[in-house]
Amino acid sequence: MSEIGFGLQVTALGMGTVIAILVALMLVLRAIGWWDQRRQSRAEAARAAALAQAQAEADASWPGQGDDPALVLSGPAAGRLSDEDIAAITLAVVSHARLRRLQGAPEVRAHTPGSHLFASRWVANGRASQHQPWRRGN
Repeated sequence: MSEIGFGLQVTALGMGTVIAILVALMLVLRAIGWWDQRRQSRAEAARAAALAQAQAEADASWPGQGDDPALVLSGPAAGRLSDEDIAAITLAVVSHARLRRLQGAPEVRAHTPGSHLFASRWVANGRASQHQPWRRGN
């Protein structure tokens, strides 16, 4: 009967140690998440301030840009792009998107289309039986 007491004591000690380590790990991960969230919010605030400053500089250097709400350019090339340049870039982006859409996203495929049509005799027989089922007496 004394072995049961010792077994329960070892079990409680082991489970208590595991739970304590898991709680400590949880607290460490929450602290890291809190720190990372604060760092990201600071970076987003700095990015928003820089974007607002660049927008203000672009509005000051290129009169008329602030008048058109559909066209908002920011960054170092904001004042140097002409309407023809913007039209050419837009046309290139749209044609590239249309071409990629027609290709059916080949970068996400695991295998080239058509490369596994005759992967094995089992696959070939299965496809043949789907198209020409076996009938008794043929």
